Amino acid sequence: MIEHILKASLERGRVITIIYNGESGISGRNIKVLEFKGDKVKAYCYLRKQIRYFKIENILSAEYCYFKRKAV
Repeated sequence: MIEHILKASLERGRVITIIYNGESGISGRNIKVLEFKGDKVKAYCYLRKQIRYFKIENILSAEYCYFKRKAV
């Protein structure tokens, strides 16, 4: 299921939310997948505001990100 959502992000340009187990611990990230590179994904990370690489095996969960609109 995780790879399906990662591929959908790449194909449709959708922002997704992942829970990632990285070197500094577990964190939540909003990302947009740009490319698959072997066992990693290249993605824009909205937390760090830069392109990052994420090991697929370290992605604990992934779901579509739904932004709430501000009331006008």
